[in-house]
Amino acid sequence: MDVLGRILPLALLDTVSVSTLAIPVWFLLTPRDLRIGNVCRYLLLVGAGYLALGLLLLGGLAAVRDPLVDAVRSPAGDAAVAAVGVVLVLIGLWYGFVKRTTADSGRLTRWREAAVGREATARGVVTVALVAVALEIATMFPYLAAVDVLDRSRLPWAEQAALLALYCLVMVAPALLATLARLVAGQAVLPALTWLDSWIRKNARENTAWLFGIVGVLLLSTTTLYERGMHHLSGN
Repeated sequence: MDVLGRILPLALLDTVSVSTLAIPVWFLLTPRDLRIGNVCRYLLLVGAGYLALGLLLLGGLAAVRDPLVDAVRSPAGDAAVAAVGVVLVLIGLWYGFVKRTTADSGRLTRWREAAVGREATARGVVTVALVAVALEIATMFPYLAAVDVLDRSRLPWAEQAALLALYCLVMVAPALLATLARLVAGQAVLPALTWLDSWIRKNARENTAWLFGIVGVLLLSTTTLYERGMHHLSGN
C-alpha cells in the first residue's frame, strides 16, 4: 500500500498529459461522424505503449542500477548531472518565455480525421498513438519516477507489473470517462469539452515549462556543485 500511495499521485499528474487528455478531448470535439470506438482504441494503444515501456525499464533497471549509481557519484557523473539540470532549467525558461508555437491546423485536422473521423483507419489511430507517446518520452518524468519507485520497492515482478498496469489505467481514466460522456450525452457535452480543450491549450506551454524547470532544479540539488553554491551563498 505504501508503494501504491507513492505512485498514484504521479499517475494523477499523468492524467493531464498531451497523450492522455489533450489529444482524446481534441478527438471528441470532431464535429461530425466521430468514431467513438477509435478513441477507445487510441487510449488502449497509449496505455499499452506506456505499460510496455515501463516493463522494459523495470527489467533493465535492476541490471544497471549499481553501475549507474557508481557512475553518477563519480566527479564526472556529478558534473554531467549538474549539466543536465542546468540544460533542463534553460529549456524550461526558453519554453515558457521565448518559444511560440505555430501549429498547422490543416494538417492536425487531417490527422484527426484519419484517426476518428469519417475516413478513419486503423493505421491512422496507431500512427497518432505512436507519435503521441514518442513525443512525450522527453517529458514523462512522473512515469519514470513511478517506475523507479516500483523498482526500489523490491516487490515481486508480477506485483510491480500489476501496479504499473493500474498506473496506466489511472492515466487514461479521465479520458475514458469523457469518451463515455460523449457517447451517452452526445452534443450536450460539447460545451464542457470545448472549455477543457481551451484550458489545455492555454496552459500547456506553461505547464511544460514548469515541468522542465522543476526536474532541472531537482537534479541540480543532488550535485556537489549545488551544495558548494549554497554554501557560498550562505557565507559558510
